[in-house]
Amino acid sequence: SPGLGAASPAAAARRGYLLLCGSLAAQSLGQSAMFAVLPSLGREVGLLEIQVGASIAASSLVFFFAGPVWGRARDRIGRRKVFLLGQLGYVVGGSLFTASFWLALEGVIAPMIAWCFMITARMAQAPLMSASQPAAGAYIADISGAGSRAMGLARLGAANNLGSIAGPAIGGLLATFSLLAPFGLAVVSVAIGGVLAYFFLPSAPPQATGGVRPKVKFTDRRVLRWVIAGTAMFMGAAVVQQTLSFRIQDALQLDAAAAAGAFGTTMMASALAGLLAQSVIVQRVRLSPAGWLALGLPLIAIALVMMAAFASLPMFIAANVMMGLGMGFAGAGFNAGAARAVTAEEQGAGAGGTAACAAAGGIVGPLLGPGLYRFVPALPFLLTAAIVAAVAVFVFVSMRRSTSST
Repeated sequence: SPGLGAASPAAAARRGYLLLCGSLAAQSLGQSAMFAVLPSLGREVGLLEIQVGASIAASSLVFFFAGPVWGRARDRIGRRKVFLLGQLGYVVGGSLFTASFWLALEGVIAPMIAWCFMITARMAQAPLMSASQPAAGAYIADISGAGSRAMGLARLGAANNLGSIAGPAIGGLLATFSLLAPFGLAVVSVAIGGVLAYFFLPSAPPQATGGVRPKVKFTDRRVLRWVIAGTAMFMGAAVVQQTLSFRIQDALQLDAAAAAGAFGTTMMASALAGLLAQSVIVQRVRLSPAGWLALGLPLIAIALVMMAAFASLPMFIAANVMMGLGMGFAGAGFNAGAARAVTAEEQGAGAGGTAACAAAGGIVGPLLGPGLYRFVPALPFLLTAAIVAAVAVFVFVSMRRSTSST
């Protein structure tokens, strides 16, 4: 496999940055493009809303357990190999997932059989796909100096954000030609990134693997409030991602392709607002991690109420802008607070815990949102808003107690 000795360390590091950022941007773009059309496509093949949500929740469940495993494996077998396995898993699983929908659209298999294939494909994809981002982050940390590590990881996050911004718009545009086109984009873009990484990504420097690795439990009092807040935040995002498309289609009486395009527009607005929040506002305004959470979580709750109360595309876009700002502020507070809560030696274990919060929200949200939507369309948004608001009160009270005790 390629090594750092094939070029100067600086050139190899630049190549590593470029390939990893490009590959993760492609994966983020493909994933967000696919999610922009998934609810509409699910309805088109005859699936219930809860079935569409369950296909996503199933993969999130596997993510929840697979993440810590890859955290250990990346030290044992190497960052490059783990990253490439993640890319391969995405391509194979994504291809099977796409094939299931295509067979259902063509009438070759019944919707229930197609759904079983989709669940199987997503659960087979998730164990390997969950390797990509942790391995990429560890690789960047390895090739960066102590002074540039934070900047390197920020570049990786920016690449993800750029993919998330472009994906919904591209997915909505492609849906006007074929609802399956965004799925093809997701598979092809990740495949290209994986092939380039295979041939040109250098191996990261070897890491010491001795000693006992620290573990941080979710119930650890130092991180418990961050775990609660993070899970609520990601659950709200998952409810929007898996339910809002149904809401837009029904409220505006759109066909599947038009609904996918409108949903893509709203999600792009949300991603742009989130990028503004984290890249501009958070960088210029000084607040504590709990302060950012106390600001962001109420915005998420208000956005969810707006999605339930209004039925026009401009209002859906406005609600998603508020959602993006809320996620940007709350996400900044959550990441910083969770990192500060543990020691330097526990950072790896703490990062696994924060990733598990996203997976936990991704399990509950896709089941809660589409499951309740079928009975009362406004209910999943209002119930999730109430949960997020309650967590915001909890964060505010704990912040006040922490301030008064110092």
